[in-house]
Amino acid sequence: MKPFLVLVLCSSFFSSRATPLPFEFLDCNDPDVSEAVDAALQKYNAERSTGNQFALYVVMEAKKTADPDIQFHVKYKIRESTCAIEENKDWKDCDYKVPAEAETGECTAQVHINKAEKTSNVSQVCQTIPAVAKVMLSEAQCLGCFHHISSDTSQVSEILKQAIHQFNKHGGETALFKLVEIKEAKRQVVAGWNYIIKYEIKETNCSRDQFQDLSPECRTISTGRVGNCETKAYESLQAEIVDIASQCKFPADETVSPPILICAGCPSIISKDNPELKELLKASLEKYNLETNDDFYYKAGDIESATVQVVAGKNYHIIFTVKKTNCSKKEFEKLNEDCEAALDSESLQCEAQIYIVPWENKISPWVNCTKGQLPLLLARRPPGFTPFRSQSLAYQPGEIISRDKKKSESQAPSQETRTEREPGAEDPSESSLPRCPGKPWKPIMDLPVPPNLPRELVDEDLLPLEAENTSPATENSNPSQNEDTSFDLSDALE
Repeated sequence: MKPFLVLVLCSSFFSSRATPLPFEFLDCNDPDVSEAVDAALQKYNAERSTGNQFALYVVMEAKKTADPDIQFHVKYKIRESTCAIEENKDWKDCDYKVPAEAETGECTAQVHINKAEKTSNVSQVCQTIPAVAKVMLSEAQCLGCFHHISSDTSQVSEILKQAIHQFNKHGGETALFKLVEIKEAKRQVVAGWNYIIKYEIKETNCSRDQFQDLSPECRTISTGRVGNCETKAYESLQAEIVDIASQCKFPADETVSPPILICAGCPSIISKDNPELKELLKASLEKYNLETNDDFYYKAGDIESATVQVVAGKNYHIIFTVKKTNCSKKEFEKLNEDCEAALDSESLQCEAQIYIVPWENKISPWVNCTKGQLPLLLARRPPGFTPFRSQSLAYQPGEIISRDKKKSESQAPSQETRTEREPGAEDPSESSLPRCPGKPWKPIMDLPVPPNLPRELVDEDLLPLEAENTSPATENSNPSQNEDTSFDLSDALE
């Protein structure tokens, strides 16, 4: 009877534990989840005897049960830190190692927490990945290329001796020149050797009339001219210098100013005090007062800028201000000199284009006046083909607001739209649901690689350079990097 009773009790115990406990998903940024992960990570670091501690990177998944103590099931990623195990520091006081040297890993843990007794029990499995050795760019020797050589070799001395002798003989200078300094010497292996030598020569006290070649008596003078020379030479396999070609440049004695470029047909600035502007403003105001529906005449104020362009006649462009006067159109046939600007009148900003053909006595003004600055908007072009965005558009503030509102409504994502997001990024449409993965514990900071040192080889190095893909026909068609590129095809159809 006793064995039977023991068997019944054991079977009832195992059957009750075989039933999975109910659980609920948690937000990966929940403080209770952070406490459970902290307990699990501290235990993992305590069990390691050598190396560096690991720090939390991000919590990937979290859920819990309650029977009767809280049991957390968490999955989290870790990264190697800069703190050694022997330092006995808390992992939260450590920084990540640089990515090129840091081990990474992922842990799956079950953490039992008894808040009443303030105890925890951790069972977990962690898998780590060692730092991957990176392929580094290095400078390989180029066979057949020019390589720097010492300037003290006998070959360089012999080449320069012959080069300077040829210059003094055929250079056309009245004085002999002498070597001062060798700046650079390079050699290329071909069917023999090619040399490129850059050096400096200076005028001596020996003239060509008295000396056929340089001698010990020839010395450089302090006020002598200095030339920068480059010599190319070829040495055969028999060690004979077969060919020498030299070129020397001397600084110009006088600096010649570059010619002033004149743009025929381009607009040119004219003085605000130019007498021509008085008649032009008079014609512009007559047209504006004739076309405006205001009961009072307007009078010209200050001129801000004025340009003239020579075409088939003259094209004037004037920016100026006007103010309302105390002369009404009912009392006066036209604006006269006695009309004064009203004290409470608000200045209007005006732009006038006046086309004049003097030999036909023809003047055609066009005037536009607005309050404040002229509200001209240069519309940016979105990526792709958008011919509708290539001109300046005058706008009213109310119109812009309505267009922006319409655009934002058309670009608002639907409830069914789901976009990829970084770990820890919040999705407004799911603010009420648990968010996982959580926010990274700390950003990963990588050390910049100096340009003169080897750097990491990335996929972009396999692509052609940007300059190689740029052609004159297309280089101006791409939008600037500083431009707002948030337009889409619907902008072109508005």
